[in-house]
Amino acid sequence: MRRTALIVITGLLLVFAALVDRGADTVAAQGQRPAGTTFTGKAFRFNKVKEGVYHAVGTGALTVVGNSTVIVNDRDAILVDDHVSPAAAWVLLEEIKSITDKPVTTVINTHFHFDHAHGNQIFAPAVQIIGHEFTRRALLDDPMSKPLYQSFYNFKTLEGQIETLRKRVADEKDPAARAKLQTQLTSIENNYASQKELRPTPPNVTLTTQMTLFRGDREIQIRYLGRGHTAGDVVVYLPKEKAVITGDLLTSSTSNMSDSYPLEWAATLEELKKLEFDTVIPGHGEAFTDRAKIDHFQAYLRDVWTAVVALKKQGVSAEETAKRADLSKHKEHFPNPAVPLIGVQRIYALIDGTAR
Repeated sequence: MRRTALIVITGLLLVFAALVDRGADTVAAQGQRPAGTTFTGKAFRFNKVKEGVYHAVGTGALTVVGNSTVIVNDRDAILVDDHVSPAAAWVLLEEIKSITDKPVTTVINTHFHFDHAHGNQIFAPAVQIIGHEFTRRALLDDPMSKPLYQSFYNFKTLEGQIETLRKRVADEKDPAARAKLQTQLTSIENNYASQKELRPTPPNVTLTTQMTLFRGDREIQIRYLGRGHTAGDVVVYLPKEKAVITGDLLTSSTSNMSDSYPLEWAATLEELKKLEFDTVIPGHGEAFTDRAKIDHFQAYLRDVWTAVVALKKQGVSAEETAKRADLSKHKEHFPNPAVPLIGVQRIYALIDGTAR
């Protein structure tokens, strides 16, 4: 009798565990499927960088803007950054199933910018969304009103682009060209619809300097190394795999400067160089192994600061400085080294003490 009872209890526990695991597969996303998720093909390609570590890069079928990284562990998956919209994050969760059936239990925001954290809203309360305390404050402080978001998402401009593309699709006679235009149109229409549903959602777990997660035998360090691309950038360091996921603190090219601290950024990258890694998984562009890119970008940041400060001291306007600041000596490493106006305006604000 006791043996029979033990077998029954064991069986019930196994059934319960299976139900929990199956339920975990759906716990990541909440609510109805967001608008803007109907398109042809795949939105992401998953480049395997290390064992269980995948770089999710957009294909162009859906507007995603930045990259994300998927870390597949023994029992769960961790997502680093979740793209530009609820639609992009939702589709990412669906397509992740092509590489793992493990549930996404944790999201890490490398920083608050829209192309890395505006998918947060789709995740259920059971999912931990981890970010720097500054990232939480920034996402609570109406990020859609900030210059960077506004420079990308003027809804009247988007409506105009949609209208123009619809006309071009209708007028195009060549089937291949029409198909390409239709892909562009669908992507913009989806993004427009999804941005209309956007509710910026902050991390529900924060850190100030460092947090370490352990998943089986995988160690996942979340480190704040100092101000740089924003005041709250974190990197995700995998010491065993010798890989670092950098968000926009370090990309394969130059990075947006709208919320940056250029001189501190160069110093923060010096801290990054102290970590033992052989692979960088960036927020934009492909993963790379050339650590010399860090040196090149540090030199670029310092020269940007020097050039912009010199012109400001001469009384040159920000608009004119964006045209005149000469960074051409960095063209060998960065095809377009010019400083955009939004970056010049940021440096002017830092000098004037008016930057937030």
